[in-house]
Amino acid sequence: MKYFKLLPFVLVFALVLGCSSDDSASSSSAPKAPEAPKASDAKTKEQVQPVKPTGVASLAKTPTAPKAPTAGSVVKAKEAAGGVKKGGTLVWALEAPVKAIDPVWTTATVTWRSSQMVYDSLQRLDTSYQYQNNGFKSWEMQPDGLKWTFTLRDNMKFHDGSKVTATDVQKSAFRWADRITAGIQMFKRTTEGNFSDASFSVVDASTFTLNLKEPYPVLSMGFSEAPFIMKASVAGTDANARVSQDGHDGSTYISSGPYVLKKWVPGYRFEYEPHQGWTGQVPEGESVWVDGVNIVEVPDKTTLLAGLKTGKIDYATSGSAEQYLDLSADPNMGIKTSAPGTPILLLNHTKSPGKYLNWRKSLQAAQDAKKLMSVHGPEQLWQVCPAIFLCGTPGESAAGKDMYNQADLAKAQEYRDAFVAESGWDLANDVVEMVSNTSYQTHRDRSLINIARFREIGYKVNMTMTDWATAVTIRQNKDAWDIFHTGCCSIPSNNPVMNWYLSPKTYGWHTNQTIIDLQAQYTRELTDEGRKKVIDQVQQSYYDQVSHISPGQNSGYHVWRSSTVGVHDYADSTRMTNTWLNK
Repeated sequence: MKYFKLLPFVLVFALVLGCSSDDSASSSSAPKAPEAPKASDAKTKEQVQPVKPTGVASLAKTPTAPKAPTAGSVVKAKEAAGGVKKGGTLVWALEAPVKAIDPVWTTATVTWRSSQMVYDSLQRLDTSYQYQNNGFKSWEMQPDGLKWTFTLRDNMKFHDGSKVTATDVQKSAFRWADRITAGIQMFKRTTEGNFSDASFSVVDASTFTLNLKEPYPVLSMGFSEAPFIMKASVAGTDANARVSQDGHDGSTYISSGPYVLKKWVPGYRFEYEPHQGWTGQVPEGESVWVDGVNIVEVPDKTTLLAGLKTGKIDYATSGSAEQYLDLSADPNMGIKTSAPGTPILLLNHTKSPGKYLNWRKSLQAAQDAKKLMSVHGPEQLWQVCPAIFLCGTPGESAAGKDMYNQADLAKAQEYRDAFVAESGWDLANDVVEMVSNTSYQTHRDRSLINIARFREIGYKVNMTMTDWATAVTIRQNKDAWDIFHTGCCSIPSNNPVMNWYLSPKTYGWHTNQTIIDLQAQYTRELTDEGRKKVIDQVQQSYYDQVSHISPGQNSGYHVWRSSTVGVHDYADSTRMTNTWLNK
């Protein structure tokens, strides 16, 4: 039997921007609590100098395997560290309205951000983009790699004081794995090939086994992408249905994370209190130092800027692209660009016109990547890039690049004519339904460029422009739209299995059997050369079939007042741990 740390290829899939080699990651001793930041360190030169966030230099090596489970760092363990001022309520401005707070039902970034405060997971990316144990006391693998036995750590408790059990984990796994490729692939390898007790067996309250019919070298992926732990009674909700939001008091949204959701006023604010007795498990150690966090929805960027300047807002996760240079130069502000993600034009493959390849190719041929990417602000924040798994990463590929950034209206109209001939589409009367939103300025601006371009091709296009909360509700309805403007963060974009928008269960609903087969192959590859070959094949099929359209890659940024100290970022999902207020 072997511990996870002895499985050298368990994390080869994690080709993530921002990852770096960390010598301390190979140590099996319990991590030391990091020294608390001093107030004088709140502002550094790097925070005021805008830097193009490519992260290429840090990607020379793939992430290391995780450490064996170690004792977690109790919340109070860091009180002795010098310079920390405990207390106060941190005000965090969220960039768009939140329609749902079920992180399995929707992929909306604002839901993901708020969920990170409440939910814990079995494994989690740390600040060096390495997968670290978060929920296990131990794990063992049989020599043939077909049976894994996991024991949960004893001190993981829900917000109501009850212990997290193996049954809670099982039901939670069944729910989130049904929506993401990583989970789907993992359960396909189980003995039953499905979500069953025989595949994922509960042994006792703290122990479960995963029973496989073939080894699965990237097992951590299945427990790390979106493995939010819910109570079994809640996790029993169908993955395609939203968990009840009745009451808005947070009573349904119970997990074992660092904060307790005490109140949610839809369209306005979330109120969180510390989870007393919560234990952080990642090697850096985690503690909660504030008395509470209020997340307020501030879609208007002028209001956001005023709030930051006057001190009414302590932290914001998405500033305006136009304000980036100004905020970067402000000595009273800290700023951090996120790892690059991808703007995305979703195409609905379930009905006409999206089910026709020639229609999709007509849109693809018309794309002017530089014009579309320029809406993301100064060039420090974006770049033209044909690689769907991001440029400057081990997943970068040039496959199919001749179909990228064609900006060829004549070719687009040739595809249009072929589409009309095969489908009977009436250019004078049939309407393409496009959905965008005003909450994300870049979505809005790209949609204005696209609607003009698609009308040049010859299509009659109707635009529904609404707030983000309404837009994501429309997106759930397969009959309501043909084109949808969105974007995706860097972590789920970086390889064939973790990329959300290559899943047939994700919005757009494109079933590309070639890509599905290649995703399975990717999880079996044990060499960089083998994985790179699969990546090239996936990208070629993506362009050939026009799964969706991405004009490049861009970075958002987080900004905070210098009185907000210790801000960190776990793979672009902030939890407000190890953060304190010096005011």
